[in-house]
Parts: sequence; C-alpha cells; structure tokens
Amino acid sequence: MNIKTEALVIGAGPVGLFQAFELGLLGIECCIVEALEHPGGQCTELYADKPIYDIPGTAYTTAADLTAQLVRQIAPFNIAIHYHQTVESLQQTKQHFVATTATGSTFTAKQVFLATGAGAFTPVKLRTEGISHYEDTQVHYAALADTQLTGKSIAVTGDAQAAVDCAIQASRHAASVLFLHRKRRLDANEQSLAQLAELTDNGTIQQIKGKITDFTAGNKLENIIVQQSPDLCTTHPIDLLLVRQGNSPKQSNLESWGVNTEARHIPVDTANYESNTQGIYAVGDINSYPAKRKLILCGFHEATLAAYAAAARLRPEKPIHLQYTTTSTELKQRLGVTTTDKG
Repeated sequence: MNIKTEALVIGAGPVGLFQAFELGLLGIECCIVEALEHPGGQCTELYADKPIYDIPGTAYTTAADLTAQLVRQIAPFNIAIHYHQTVESLQQTKQHFVATTATGSTFTAKQVFLATGAGAFTPVKLRTEGISHYEDTQVHYAALADTQLTGKSIAVTGDAQAAVDCAIQASRHAASVLFLHRKRRLDANEQSLAQLAELTDNGTIQQIKGKITDFTAGNKLENIIVQQSPDLCTTHPIDLLLVRQGNSPKQSNLESWGVNTEARHIPVDTANYESNTQGIYAVGDINSYPAKRKLILCGFHEATLAAYAAAARLRPEKPIHLQYTTTSTELKQRLGVTTTDKG
C-alpha cells in the first residue's frame, strides 16, 4: 500500500481524530494511521467504559462514546483510517515526508502530525519459547475474518474484554473453542460475562484457568500444553491460537525521525505546536512545553493551532481567515450541512 496525501496524522486517539477534523475543516486532505484495530487510542484501550467529566460542553461521557462522536465528526471529510499500521521510520525528502510502517506500507505527506500519546499500542506476545514461529499462520494477535474461523478448533487466551469478545465471536463459527485465562474474575462487562457463562454451560465454549507452557508441532502447530496447576498439565489440539493478552505502548525512535526529544517527549513551539523539524507537529500527550497539562481538551487546542499553521504553509498564496461553523458558508459546505441541520 502506497498512499499520498497532504497531511498524515499518526495516531487515532481523541487528539489525533480531532486533528484530522481541524485539517478537514481547513480543506486539507489527510489520512490517519493507527497501530490498533480500532480508534480511540489509550482511552478506548485502557478505560473505554470509564466516565470522563472534563470534556467541554459534555457533563459526562465515556472514552468509547467520545471516540464514536469524534469519528462521526470527521465523517464528512471521508478521512481514511488505516489500522494495524505502526510507523517504524519517517524520512524527509525535499518536498515530502515518507512514513513506512511495519507492514511495508508507505505514506507520503507534506505535513506530519504526531498524536502518538504514550506510543503505539502493540500486542503483548506469548512468552512460550518457539511459538512465535507460527505467528500470522496459526498464532494471531489481530482479528481474523469469520471465514477463517469456520470449522476450526480454536484456542483463545486472555483475561479482559477483548479475549471474552473474541471467544464469543469465534464460537459462532468454529468447530470448537477453548478459552484460557489466568484470572478467576475476568475484566469484562457483565453482559459479555453472562453470554460467556451461557456458552460455557451449554458446551459451546470450554473454559480452563491456566497458561500455555509448551506445544507440539510437526509441519504445523498441533497441540498446546496448558499448565492448570503445579501438578496438572493438559494437552489440547488446535488449528488456531488467538492471543488477546492486551496491548502495551511502545514509543518509536523519534530521534531517528529527525525529531528532538526530552524525557521521551517532543518539545514544541506553542505558537504552532511544531517540533524542531519544520512540517512535523506534535499534539497531545507526546509533546512538552512550559506548563503543559496532559488533558484531552488541551490536545484539542493544540491540534487547532497546528492545523492553522499547516494550512498557512500548504497554502501560502491563500490568507487563512478565521471562520466560524455557525456562519461560514464555506465551512458548512465542507461539513455537508445546511442551515437547517443540527448535527
């Protein structure tokens, strides 16, 4: 995949999504790359259902609801979000930046916005020695299509919502589902836990408390060995192993991108939230400046000023006037609304 765009936003957390909105509002073409398989970043990964009380104009929301509204907000601009794309290198040419991801995809842009927060969230891998050999063939950390699950013997391992949802989804298509977890109480919502309990009671899903310590294989992975207690190990035949042990943030080597850092953060000019490299902006928790506060609402402000700075650089021949969505015909046309629309 090779994509060219005016602006590239790295990170689809709340600030990255709002950055894309501000760019769209100013008529700047952009796309977003995100390491996870869903938008929301750290918010939805770590506390999707927890309440948030400090978003302006909203007395109460959750990370999941806030993310859904931000995705809805950028919909008029048809901004593509490319999931499972972790940027590993960012190189500068005379006129562009070229971002290359772990999958080999490239994104060429004139301006880059780093909204990476604590870093790209990457899957927590199994520590079973040698099992990594079967990654992407039989061991999977990302979602599979339903057709890939049909008729298979599947094992799912994990302790949280993603693992529970994965086991439930797999049970609709697989020949058998083994659900492995380490905790007695799973970290999932009550509705999912009730559904899991029902599927376990009727024999659709087999649950085991234990960890994978070994496996057997010929030309392919054949069995996993699960330690259920110090004195009990059991062997289970599988076709696919779906690992949902959560994700952990991993910060890129920003220095190799030509971006200066201090204590793993990017110092920025608060006039435009630009880094030391012209055309690379840093917004949200990844940046630093005097009196910085790591709040979502502060990130929204930073994204707004960064977008205006980028517009001035991309359109030097066109004055960038402040316009209001309440009165500007141009902005309303970009948003696809009429005078009678209320959102």
